[in-house]
Amino acid sequence: MGIARAPIQWRPIAAVAAIATLFTAMQGLSYPLLAVVLDRRGAAEAFIGLNTAMMPLGMILAAPFAAPLMQQIGARALAAISISGAVVGLMLIGAISNPWAWMPLRLLLGFWLACLFVVSDTWIIELATEHARGRVLGFYSMLQSVGFAVGPALLLLVGTRGWAPFLAGAACGLLSLVPLLGVRGELPRSAVEGDPGVSTLAFVSTAPILLAGIAAAALADQVAMSMLPIFTLRHGLDVNASNFTLVVMIAGTIGFQLPVGWLADHMPGRALYLTCAVWTAVTAALLPIAVRAPLYLWLLVFLWGGAYFAIYTLSLVRLGERFKGSALATGNAAFAAMWGLGGLVGTPLAGGAMQLWGPIGLPITVAAIFVLLAAAVVISARW
Repeated sequence: MGIARAPIQWRPIAAVAAIATLFTAMQGLSYPLLAVVLDRRGAAEAFIGLNTAMMPLGMILAAPFAAPLMQQIGARALAAISISGAVVGLMLIGAISNPWAWMPLRLLLGFWLACLFVVSDTWIIELATEHARGRVLGFYSMLQSVGFAVGPALLLLVGTRGWAPFLAGAACGLLSLVPLLGVRGELPRSAVEGDPGVSTLAFVSTAPILLAGIAAAALADQVAMSMLPIFTLRHGLDVNASNFTLVVMIAGTIGFQLPVGWLADHMPGRALYLTCAVWTAVTAALLPIAVRAPLYLWLLVFLWGGAYFAIYTLSLVRLGERFKGSALATGNAAFAAMWGLGGLVGTPLAGGAMQLWGPIGLPITVAAIFVLLAAAVVISARW
């Protein structure tokens, strides 16, 4: 007789995915909203960039504290505090007119964002049964991408003036408390109990390839969001076509995650990880050729977005295969730090390359990073 497979716990999985999706919508709304408000007030581009950098910096600073906080006060309490802290921070930004005062608030936003995602990523990995881990995490990553797309879309409905956009963002955050409260007793506790834990710094040496992959995916994501429209405009596309290119790219990050998750359950993970890294490098390198024909460009950026974000999904899958308990929570904290690091350096790196070499600097930057990642996967004894 075969061993019966554990059933997939769809109710708590859906709740955790809903928490992350709604919170990501608030995050996705805040980036363009605050950039537009600062620009309207006459802030220089360098100051807008510095102000924006506070959020990924906060994510980096949260890394040493997130897992210990989970152990000390519990995952559910940390999630509720993180959501509440982020909502209060966003509303304070809306109430304060001095943009210098926004910087510590955005730093705290990044801190609470990282803590929330350490909790939700740890929960979702623990809830995913071994035979369906890839599909569950693909579902989770897909909904996170949907949330990030919903945030900017809300600005089309409520605008960027007055209190309306800040209230819309706060509503997304507060709504994420509903599924958190709706599944009391159904969320795992093993990541915060009975385990002395491991430091975030010590974790770096145990999973360098996964951490490099997270940083590379974050870099590609930040570069795409902030610099891809500039790349297409520099090649003669109009504003509408450039914006549509970004929409298609985001559609790729959404559409790829379930198929990639299914593949992760049915083929060697290392080979799939390497395939996505190479795919990202190749599609990025082809951008200067495809940009001459919009239809080919949109197909390419769809594939590009799907491939680079799949690295994030596959990293979560591998993390769940290798680590349990508080080591899993620490790993997710290290992931949050690497996502913050990639987001922090991505735009300056690609922007500098574009200033030095012209628009081709964007694909050169992304392709080079993912070639290095692919090489590391090949030569590493363990990933």
